Amino acid sequence: MRIKGQEQIAAILGVAPKTITEWQVVGFPVAVQGGPGVPSEYDAPACVAWLVEREVRKVQAESPKDRLNRLQGDKLERDMLVDSRMLIPAEEVEPLWASAVLNAREYLVNEPPRLASLMIGLAKPEVEAMLEATFEEFLKRLSNWRAPDVDDDEDDPDAAEEDAE
Repeated sequence: MRIKGQEQIAAILGVAPKTITEWQVVGFPVAVQGGPGVPSEYDAPACVAWLVEREVRKVQAESPKDRLNRLQGDKLERDMLVDSRMLIPAEEVEPLWASAVLNAREYLVNEPPRLASLMIGLAKPEVEAMLEATFEEFLKRLSNWRAPDVDDDEDDPDAAEEDAE
């Protein structure tokens, strides 16, 4: 059902015509935009639906207390994931990752001189085969790399006392 004029739609919605003007700025639906001396037209069901959706959004908005509860719940969940080792803090991962990268770098830095001396006088297919084998070895080492075991006893004074006995 089409309604002509802000006054008419304002009366249906129980608000002042000025409110309709303010709402139009934030998305209130206008079926046909009017002009000087020509009233705008509004689709009543679309306008009611817009108003209902706007009010529902207001009710569903997160209050400061809701936000605090959500953040506390998120922290509790993160702490539980850390405790169960399903989530590992970055400060624990970074040194291991750096060690893995350094290990890979060390292997790659040492390979060119070794390969250069082995490849003297070889034909292209043999050079390619040697490079392929070297890369395969590198990838194998990379996939099998494990961080050095950390001695947990150093951090646990009770374990150190038990070892001394």
